[in-house]
Amino acid sequence: MTIHKFTLKATKPTAVRQIGYLLLVGGLLVIFVAFLGCCGAAKEWRPLLCCYATCLMVILATEIAAAIYAAMHSHMFENDFREILRASLRLYNGTDSTKKKNVDGMLMKAAWDKLMIEKSCCGVDSKMGEFNESGWFHLTKGRHMFPPACCPTDGNGKLKPVCPLTSRHTDGCYAKIAESFQELTSHFKVVSWTVVLIALIQVFGIIVGFWLCDSITSEDDLF
Repeated sequence: MTIHKFTLKATKPTAVRQIGYLLLVGGLLVIFVAFLGCCGAAKEWRPLLCCYATCLMVILATEIAAAIYAAMHSHMFENDFREILRASLRLYNGTDSTKKKNVDGMLMKAAWDKLMIEKSCCGVDSKMGEFNESGWFHLTKGRHMFPPACCPTDGNGKLKPVCPLTSRHTDGCYAKIAESFQELTSHFKVVSWTVVLIALIQVFGIIVGFWLCDSITSEDDLF
């Protein structure tokens, strides 16, 4: 896998643009629905009010369906992220003593080294053979199973020349990254409660919309 293919897989710019378009369409939809409710209430026109309440119901149902889908397929997102990490590990090229001909590979190596040193982890899952497809493994002719960054630094904070099998960090970087995300659960709780509040406001808007629609008599509808 080349660095270009990995970048496409990891960042997925097309998906990012699609999310941006989706947010834009969602914003326009909110403005349109709010316009329906405002005009329907101001003019006391039942068709607009009914359309407003119906649109809110559709939006709420879509949000609930999206939440259920995300909850049911969360393991797929985890697997995709793990595969992205494995794909990037194949681009772990070069050694500290080689010339930096492959700039992309050296950048990937530097990123992985920084991650493994700061998080005290090794590879994706700290398993044998994870680095076998990397350029680093071929440059070292398979003499070592794990790079120096997989082992604790010496007393001066520098990497050791080699990383013995028994001295490597036993935790994988995937687990360490997952732990970092779990530390943000307090922020996720705030987001979750905000979503619940928005859903309650939508339910209130649906009730008020149908109530206004029902309260307007057919005679008022003629004017």
